Amino acid sequence: MNLEMIASLFAKRFAYWDITLPAENLRSLFPGHMAKGGWLIQFCFGNDAGGAYLDYYATHRMTDDSHVRLHENGTYTELDSLQGFFVTSEDPVEAARLEEKFRKANRKIMDDLVEKGFTLFTINMAVRTGLVD
Repeated sequence: MNLEMIASLFAKRFAYWDITLPAENLRSLFPGHMAKGGWLIQFCFGNDAGGAYLDYYATHRMTDDSHVRLHENGTYTELDSLQGFFVTSEDPVEAARLEEKFRKANRKIMDDLVEKGFTLFTINMAVRTGLVD
């Protein structure tokens, strides 16, 4: 597993906030999370047909969420993340349908995140999934 490449890609993404992967997690390959610079970042390690990877979910109140897989070969894949908004309609029936579609899609993504062990949710994340009003 090329942890150096994965750690480097992660550090480059969050360099402005001086956020890096904890050394103990890199050694143990245990999942974890961190809250720094306004970010809540959850991460886990894994392997697939392409080799070793790190998945992370990053949320910050000032930007859209990101869900990314960093591959040991230096590439990355954007994964589904919770959507922050939806286009509505002046028609109340259509507006309700669009909101339900938005919440249903976000609940599916939330279920996938929970399956990975990403179980920490900000209030904004909970609102977007319909967990709270």
